[in-house]
Amino acid sequence: MQNESEDIARRELAPNEIIRIVKERYRICRYLSAVAAAWVTCGCLMYFVWLGLAYSNSILRMVAFVLQTVGFAALTFAYALKLATYRCPVCDVSLGRLKDEYLCPNCNAQVKLPK
Repeated sequence: MQNESEDIARRELAPNEIIRIVKERYRICRYLSAVAAAWVTCGCLMYFVWLGLAYSNSILRMVAFVLQTVGFAALTFAYALKLATYRCPVCDVSLGRLKDEYLCPNCNAQVKLPK
C-alpha cells in the first residue's frame, strides 16, 4: 500500500517541476544566508567604527550589538530552514549539498540538471 502511494506521488511531479522546486528552495536559503551575513558584517563594521572614535558613543555600540544579534539570529534561522527544505520533493529525503549528485539517493528522481 505504501509503495502505491509513493508511485502516485512520483507520477504527479514532472521531472522539470522537481528540478524547479529544488532550485527554488536552494535560492531561498542562499538569499537568506547572504542577507544574514550582510547584517553580521554591518554590525562588525559599526563596532569597529565605534572603537575608532575618540569619544565613547553608546548608541553606536548598541546599534552594532543589535545588528550582530539580528544577523546571527537570521543565520540560525537560515540553517534551520536549510535542514527543513533541502529535501527531495518526491520522497522527502534529505538531499545534503548535492555537489556532484544529480539524482535523489532514495527514489532516483532527477533533482539537478547535469552540467
